Amino acid sequence: MQMTPETVMTPVTDKLATKAPLLLVVDDNEDNRYTLKQRLIREGYPNIIEAANGSEALILLKSHDIDLVLLDVLMPEMDGYQVLEQMRQNSRLRNIPVIMNSAVNEIDSVVRCIEAGADDYLAKPYNAVLLRARVRASLEKKRLRDETLQQLSIIRRVFGKYVPETVAEAIVSGQGELEPKHADATIMYTDIANFTRIAESMQPAHVVGMLNDYFAAVIEPITGYGGVVNQFQGDAMLVTFNVPLTDSRHADNAVRAAIEIQRILDTHKFAGIGLSTRIGINSGKVFAGNVGSGERMNYTVHGNAVNLAARLERLNKEFDSRVLISHDTVQLLSGSYPLDNIGQVAIRGKSSQTEVYRLLNSPAQPGLQ
Repeated sequence: MQMTPETVMTPVTDKLATKAPLLLVVDDNEDNRYTLKQRLIREGYPNIIEAANGSEALILLKSHDIDLVLLDVLMPEMDGYQVLEQMRQNSRLRNIPVIMNSAVNEIDSVVRCIEAGADDYLAKPYNAVLLRARVRASLEKKRLRDETLQQLSIIRRVFGKYVPETVAEAIVSGQGELEPKHADATIMYTDIANFTRIAESMQPAHVVGMLNDYFAAVIEPITGYGGVVNQFQGDAMLVTFNVPLTDSRHADNAVRAAIEIQRILDTHKFAGIGLSTRIGINSGKVFAGNVGSGERMNYTVHGNAVNLAARLERLNKEFDSRVLISHDTVQLLSGSYPLDNIGQVAIRGKSSQTEVYRLLNSPAQPGLQ
């Protein structure tokens, strides 16, 4: 690789210190590189490194924080089209703006460059006015693109505190919306037993601290097994498996999450208070999508499967159980779990009885999967 004295004088650390953009000039002709570099320096861009062919260019792109590439089209070994193609296939390099340069001032060459992902095109010999305008425009696009990516990263990180990272990514990519859809899903409904009586004996600040500790503890196994907390309703949670994230083992993972939640409740206190949680689990068809006005949306799920999970949670009082699971969920299970068949049970709001299973006490699962 050819490294000139000017290359040595413009490392990445200098670029970071001065905040001046770092430009990469790629051309197999040394005179062309020199001429272009001098013009760029006169325009106020002193941080320039160079490459004599496409292979050198890719090495520099991967080792430097480059803001703009001025790339010759016709070069031996690896031409500009090939360099551009490899850049666009690399997640780190694809957003670096590229201005293609060539003495071949033909429309088909321009079209091919743009179709390959180039941001702009300059013909040789360079026109000083066009060079200045196109370099400035490309660098401004890069600045705006970097700001947008940084903002999206912050949104994903903040939003990721409330939903799994993959869901945050899907929502951000969808500009705040998730595509409505019908889906098979497993629904988990949870509620703290005797919460009203417990809360009445505590100061409000203590209740909030207890709930924060509780939710932090139980949400960990839920997200660890691929569940998404769809709604908080006071001390209750509506959790979905297989929407909006696809999970072929959604029934198993819901049961595993329930087992882990019960294990946590058996061994932990929350702001000094021991808690017990009732859980209902059911699988079936749901409709998932955004509900609300254009300014404020809520992603939620609807359907009889959701209602039955909530009814099973309440039925735990009647059977003195902690986790009740519907026959529809049990049919989907591929693993073995300690289940007790209670039999056919009348469910409020349903014309026919439902076969229900009680989840017995179980040892902790061997790690979240």
